[in-house]
Amino acid sequence: MLTALLPVLAGGVLVLLLPLLGAVLGGLPLPERLQLPLTARAWDPLGPSPLITWSTDGLALLLLAACVFFAWPRRPAGPCKPTPVSGGIRRFAWLGVFALLLALIAADGGAVSAVIGLVTLALAIFANADTERRTGHSLLTRRPGYFGSLFAASLIAGWLLFYWLNLYLQLWTYPAATEAVPFLLGQSLHYAVLLPALLSLRQWLASYPALLGAVTRAEPLTGGAAAAQEGWVLLLVALPALAGAALWPDWIYPLTLSAPLLMAIALQQIRRRPTPFAGIATGDWSRILLPALAALLLGLLTQGLNALLGPAWVIQLPLLGGPALFGLPLAAWVWIALLGPFGVWLSDQLTKPWQERPQQPLPRSRFPVRVEIGGNRLN
Repeated sequence: MLTALLPVLAGGVLVLLLPLLGAVLGGLPLPERLQLPLTARAWDPLGPSPLITWSTDGLALLLLAACVFFAWPRRPAGPCKPTPVSGGIRRFAWLGVFALLLALIAADGGAVSAVIGLVTLALAIFANADTERRTGHSLLTRRPGYFGSLFAASLIAGWLLFYWLNLYLQLWTYPAATEAVPFLLGQSLHYAVLLPALLSLRQWLASYPALLGAVTRAEPLTGGAAAAQEGWVLLLVALPALAGAALWPDWIYPLTLSAPLLMAIALQQIRRRPTPFAGIATGDWSRILLPALAALLLGLLTQGLNALLGPAWVIQLPLLGGPALFGLPLAAWVWIALLGPFGVWLSDQLTKPWQERPQQPLPRSRFPVRVEIGGNRLN
């Protein structure tokens, strides 16, 4: 099991140590960065630059146009298979209602991060319930053990990517967080549900045959297989981006935030395994576009609730201005979308230990929600 998780563990150690090493070697004072909670920036961010703002927005639009062009369905659709209908809403959907009730209680107490986490959890449960209603299976009921492991992985990844890295970049702060323990609990709940919600929404989107067919019929992009040398190049870009987070935060932050995805691609190429973008060689963009769309939906939910109920956090991105959606500049939503393929890679690494273990039936319980375990294949 440890061997199967070695790429994830190695990536986590690098994200944990390299920013700290860069700060130590640069002689920077750590107390002003290692704060819990981070209520205020230790320095003023660089102001918006019109040149950088419009250049970044232009690159984002160019990337979007390229994705639309290359992913546009050009091959004829195959025979349409009817989606099996398995009846009404599953009983575990009531857990989503219960999560929403808890969210109302948390909102009354001003715990915005907990509200966002509970609403995201409810969304994940409802997505699984609707997917099973229409297809007969869902991530939650087919592999409950694997689904549970996503919460633990999401919790660790959330603290590393959204809090630890941000201590050195200080792109967002939590000015309303006055006590450490409520902050820890609220943020932990929020982080823990992100990956399960991402995978649940991705499966829910893929359960619509028309949408799934549209993102799997592009023209194949011919080219040689990714070589291990390319992986080393990406790794040599990602590692300095992490180490330099504390040294040049206002300039290097786009590369630092992209470093985990670059490392994921690099590790796959070095090990000669398929990367999250391998499907485009056959015209299948589903492992890119569906997770990206799921990540954007989660981003809209999270940022929207934060703007409506909070703010629990305030985002200040150096050098970027211009139009913003829920306080986030438009170009930054590209990074939100890229979190989708990264989440799929992370979840893929977690499937290996579960594939190696025989599945045991759950003991009988009088709890009104009955969970059944399906086959060994993960969707």
